[in-house]
Amino acid sequence: MKIAVVTTSRSEYSLDRWTIKEIQSDQNLELQLLVGGSHLSPPFGETYKEIEEDGIKDFYKIEFTFGSDSSQALSKSVGVAAISVAQIFEKDRPDFLLINGDRYELYSFIIPAMMFRIPIGHIGGGEVTEGAIDDQIRHSITKLSHLHFVSCKEYARNISLLGEEDWRIHIVGAEGLENIIRLNFYTQEELSEKIGLNLKKPTILATYHPATAEKHISVKQQISSLLEALEKIENLQIIFTAPGVEVGSEIIMKKVKQFVSQNSGKTRFFESLGGKLYLSILKNVRCIVGNSSSGIIEAPALKLPTINIGSRQKGRVRAKSVIDISYDVDKITNTLERILSDKEYVEKITSGHSPFGDGKVSKRIVRAIKNNIKNPYLMKKKLDFDVKKDEWIRYF
Repeated sequence: MKIAVVTTSRSEYSLDRWTIKEIQSDQNLELQLLVGGSHLSPPFGETYKEIEEDGIKDFYKIEFTFGSDSSQALSKSVGVAAISVAQIFEKDRPDFLLINGDRYELYSFIIPAMMFRIPIGHIGGGEVTEGAIDDQIRHSITKLSHLHFVSCKEYARNISLLGEEDWRIHIVGAEGLENIIRLNFYTQEELSEKIGLNLKKPTILATYHPATAEKHISVKQQISSLLEALEKIENLQIIFTAPGVEVGSEIIMKKVKQFVSQNSGKTRFFESLGGKLYLSILKNVRCIVGNSSSGIIEAPALKLPTINIGSRQKGRVRAKSVIDISYDVDKITNTLERILSDKEYVEKITSGHSPFGDGKVSKRIVRAIKNNIKNPYLMKKKLDFDVKKDEWIRYF
C-alpha cells in the first residue's frame, strides 16, 4: 500500500519525521513524499535539503509559492499546487494521503485526493487557535478527512462534537514529544559553535507568526510590541526564527532582520534551524517568547517557560508553564525579567507534566492507518448524530 505524506514547511516535516521513517521501515507500505511550499523557497532556507540529509532522495517537489505574502498570491498558489498534485495522482496514485496541521495550502492536496477517491488522514485536528484563520481551515479539513490523529482527549472530543464517528478518531499524542525522545541533541559547546553565541549567558528563543484573526492590532504593531519589549532588557541574547509563509510574514521578517542588524552582537536570525538544532537550542535557552505552537507543545516537555503573546494560540490545551500575555510592552518585559531572575518561580511553573502524551506517536499513526485502510466504511462519511429536517428554520 502506498502512503502519501505531505510536507510544505520546516516545522511540519520535523513533526512528521518519525512517522515517515515508520512508513519506510514497514515492509507492507511504500512511502510517497510530496514536498512543496516554503521547503523550496530560498528566503525560507530551502529546507527540502534537510529531507535529503535524512536520506530521502526520491520525492516529488511541488513549487507553488509566488514570492509574496499577499492574499491574492497565496490564494493563487493553492490553485497552482492543486494542478501539480492532480497530475501526480493521475500517474502515481497513492492508497492513502496523510496531512498535518491547519495551513491553507493543504487544500491543494485534499481537493485532488477527493476527486481521486483517496482516503485522507489528518494529524492535529480538534485543536483551537482563536487568533488565526487556522481554526476555520483545521475544522473544515476535519470534515474532509477520514481518519483523525489527535494529541489529547480534549481534541478528540472536539472532533466528535464536529460529527465525526468515534472509530475514526485516534489519540496518539503530540509528534513534537517524539522528537524530544528520539533526537540526539547538540551539546551546549556544539551549539555555541553553530550559532555564534555563548549559551551559558542568558539567552532566549523568539518566534512570532502573524496573528491573522486579530482585528484591533496590525501585524506591524504586533511584532513591534515584542521587539520593543526585548530591547528594554540589557545583556540578553536573542535567537530569532522566521515565521511561516502567510499574510503578514514579510512584515515580521523585515522588522526582525532590522532589529538583528542593529543588535548584531547579541542576536541571531535563522530562516530555518531544522528539527534537531531547533530543539537543542530550545533545551538550552531560558525561555521561548512569541506565539509559536512549540511554546505550547515542546517547551513544557523540556521544562522551559513560555511567554505566549496575543491570541494566535488562544483555545489550545496548555501546561502551567505557558504564560499568556497581551501586546503590552511593559508586561512582556516584566514577565521576561522575572523568568530570568527568579529561579524558584521558574521551577514552580515548569514542574507539571505535559498534557500531550508519551511521545510514542509514529507507531500509533501507522498502526491505525494499516488497521483501517481496507475498512469498507472508511470513505462513507456521515453525520454522527440525528438530524430532524423539520427542526430548522431558514431566514430570508
